[in-house]
Amino acid sequence: MLKNHSWGAIREDIAWYCRDNHISDEDFRFLGIYEWQNVYEKMLEHFVDKDYARKNGLYWANTNGGFRKDISRIYSFQMGVGGNASYEWIERLPVIAGVEKVYLALDGGSGKYWLAQCATAAVSGIINEAFMPDDYYITDKKFNWLITENHHDIVEFIGKGLDVEKIKSVCIKS
Repeated sequence: MLKNHSWGAIREDIAWYCRDNHISDEDFRFLGIYEWQNVYEKMLEHFVDKDYARKNGLYWANTNGGFRKDISRIYSFQMGVGGNASYEWIERLPVIAGVEKVYLALDGGSGKYWLAQCATAAVSGIINEAFMPDDYYITDKKFNWLITENHHDIVEFIGKGLDVEKIKSVCIKS
């Protein structure tokens, strides 16, 4: 678990988590200065309303109606509500995403994000054990879809290319 929630400690604590859990640099690495800017801009361009992005960037786009209006909402749910929404959905991210690598944007506070490229299998541990961010965003490397969870435990799947039935089978407890 993250020991120190300061902006500078996030990277160090996640690195410790990866080392302790034998997660290789190939399976999780923070993006470099030029890489993260490019990925962040593409996330804004593909998923966030231009007016919202100009003022706020990615910061809480998942709570303030910041997503583009022409993007399809594939599926959404609030975790733990009605006993149907599973908290374990993120452990099954590789099944939902159908890709091996994704970009992960972790909210470091005050609208700042740490961006990483990682294996879908590593995302669950990073989010649930290493960091536990208030908000995070996951996208495929082609920016077809975006999965996000906000600080109200609402998970949203937007964009194109994800299978709704597969999502439901993973996210909804029977």
